[in-house]
Amino acid sequence: MKTSNKKSKNLATPGKPMSQDEFVSLIKEAEEGNFMTVKEFKERFDKWRSERKK
Repeated sequence: MKTSNKKSKNLATPGKPMSQDEFVSLIKEAEEGNFMTVKEFKERFDKWRSERKK
């Protein structure tokens, strides 16, 4: 049985290769954004759900 020592560079969606540095930079960019509290998220989710049912 043959095994590969080669690690895949794909850290994102299959078929769209991404380097680890690119992946880390996207995570850091996302961490700079605004975060909602649980209460804020629940309110927005409930509003979205009620609008979707119409």
